[in-house]
Amino acid sequence: VNLEPESHLSSDKLSQKALGEVVRERLPKKEGRMRLLAGLVLLSSALAVVPESIVDIGTAGNFAILAAGPTAYVTATASSVTGSIGAGAAITFTGTHTGTSYPYGGTLATVNGAPDSELNIAIADFRTAYNAVKTRTATGAVTASSLMGCPEPQTVPPCPIVYTPGTYEWLGVANAYSDIVLVGGPDDVFVFKIKGFFTIAALKEVRLVAADASVGPPVESNVVWHAENYVTMGAGAVIRGTILSGAAISFGAGAKVYGRALCEGFVVVPAGVVDEVYNLKEIAARTPSPPPPSPRPPPPLPPAPPPSPPPSPAPPPPSPAPPPPRPPPRSLLRSSSRLRPRSPPRLESCGMPVPRVPALVG
Repeated sequence: VNLEPESHLSSDKLSQKALGEVVRERLPKKEGRMRLLAGLVLLSSALAVVPESIVDIGTAGNFAILAAGPTAYVTATASSVTGSIGAGAAITFTGTHTGTSYPYGGTLATVNGAPDSELNIAIADFRTAYNAVKTRTATGAVTASSLMGCPEPQTVPPCPIVYTPGTYEWLGVANAYSDIVLVGGPDDVFVFKIKGFFTIAALKEVRLVAADASVGPPVESNVVWHAENYVTMGAGAVIRGTILSGAAISFGAGAKVYGRALCEGFVVVPAGVVDEVYNLKEIAARTPSPPPPSPRPPPPLPPAPPPSPPPSPAPPPPSPAPPPPRPPPRSLLRSSSRLRPRSPPRLESCGMPVPRVPALVG
């Protein structure tokens, strides 16, 4: 039966399709097929995946790598770690580290000789989460097989193995020889409980695929890999999610964890990557958006110019020049030349002559 996912089918439809193929292959007679199909439908309804509750890791989520035991240590060489590192004994690190280191006995981890309280609380939260998953009831398949994914070599379909949301349990060790595909949405939870060792082969990858492209794929913070013994990653392998190991975690060269590596024992990372990428998303989701900047006050208006003085009244128009005097009539001018003053009369008084006054020539 090929369970390879098809982009247009939901997980329920995938299950129905697989059941139908089983019925057609195993029972050629129509009547027998109908009886078995009815029984399988009832069984699939009884085993239907119910919504899973998230695994709360508390303040252990503040660490990308945590080695909780009193003698536990972290050794990372030429590696890249995004997030804080905590260890019960010591931390040896070379490479690129974004975060804080919390080793017991280190100057950053002691306050007046007592272990750092933040690290102690994180270790307690890790152990609480580990024990809660250990007693969690499986809602998906419970298997005694050691196989997680395709057989080695990959000659038998289906490959890769597809898991829908739920809690799955392996009663012994679990070996992933092929890619593992988790199909769901950002609110779906995937929990894998392994009683023994958990090994993912070199160059194999855990992939997160959206069941509905409009809402997006599962997120790393909702994926948990719980192993009661060692977790071993081959060279170049990629795991997405939180590893909770009751023993130790060992990376092959170039292996990557997009999530967290939390365990009771040691963590060895040679030239690997641990990136608590989804923690950054959670912080962004919890951090309220900054308030919009206050609008700038408008610039002050320039002072109003002083009022202009009223315009001076226009001077009155000049009085018209008086008309020139009219010349006398020509008749008078002509006759004036003929005017002669009369000679005063001769007056004699007491025998004395009166002097003549010369005539005025006009």
